[in-house]
Amino acid sequence: MARNRVKTHACANCGFQFSSEKEHTNYCPNCGQENHNPRYPLVHYGYELLEGFLHFDTKFLYSLKVLLFRPGKMTYEYIHNIRGRYMPPFRMFIFISIITLVMMGVFEKYLFSSGNMANFSYDPSKKSMTISEIFDQSADSLTDQVLPPPFSWVLKNPTVTNADLRKLKMAQPDGIGAWLTAHGYDNNPLTRFFAANKKLRISRQMTVAETATMVSNIFKWLFLIMIPVMAFIFFVVFYRKGLYYYDSLLFSVHFMSFLLFYILLTEMLVLGLSLIHLSLPAFISGILLLLLLAYITVAVKTVFRFNWLSTVIRLVVSILLTMTVYQLIHYTISMYSGK
Repeated sequence: MARNRVKTHACANCGFQFSSEKEHTNYCPNCGQENHNPRYPLVHYGYELLEGFLHFDTKFLYSLKVLLFRPGKMTYEYIHNIRGRYMPPFRMFIFISIITLVMMGVFEKYLFSSGNMANFSYDPSKKSMTISEIFDQSADSLTDQVLPPPFSWVLKNPTVTNADLRKLKMAQPDGIGAWLTAHGYDNNPLTRFFAANKKLRISRQMTVAETATMVSNIFKWLFLIMIPVMAFIFFVVFYRKGLYYYDSLLFSVHFMSFLLFYILLTEMLVLGLSLIHLSLPAFISGILLLLLLAYITVAVKTVFRFNWLSTVIRLVVSILLTMTVYQLIHYTISMYSGK
């Protein structure tokens, strides 16, 4: 939708006279000033701001349809300068982000409503208690692990009980290594880093609602941070002659847009089930994960044009690297968030 900007017959800056046929000249050819008087009532600027953020046309609908059902097609065509039919990548990401973040705000109200939180049971009646207090009242027999994927796939990651974790909670920072060794873990910088994070998580002086909000905020920042990180990883792993980082960045923006929409749909499903006191069945979770893996496989094959075997091998490497960096950034931010 074009903005209703009033044009004049003369430049107010230098006095240059436009010809009568060129009343709608956008810029003065003499001094370059825009042929537009910015003095409007405040309501006009409110309208323009709203229009800029919420401008909704067929390009968005078409772009969303291609994004969801034609993996990689939009990125491939954008790279080859076929872009007139699509919404600009970052604008589409912003639109989907706004929708997703609003829905996440709704979802946060029901977070932990099932009564299960990591390694202890959460009773909603204890909403005023801190995480540390809730953990202290949890059963000793409940189990957990210290290392997250993909680190848990390559390093020893024994199961520990809440009774064991209480010892970690009470340990001094320089005693974390001894705790790891005593419970079957390797004592190295990585395991100490994750054990320190676990110690912090079970010691937080924050309520469940405050923790949920903190986790949600971390998640939002991670999405922005991971766009250029993921783009760099895919640029290196899928590198071929003629490929630019910009191309991988386009792929990353489009995939993250899809992932946000995918997470939104998943959260809506989980939320809908939680309202009728049901949890997401394991087989449906498996199907959703397989759909996501199938989507990204077809997308990278379409964009980077390697054969199927090479695509799958490179994709596995890229996913592992991305997960590794993601977890390190995630846990680092978490260490310096909250209280």
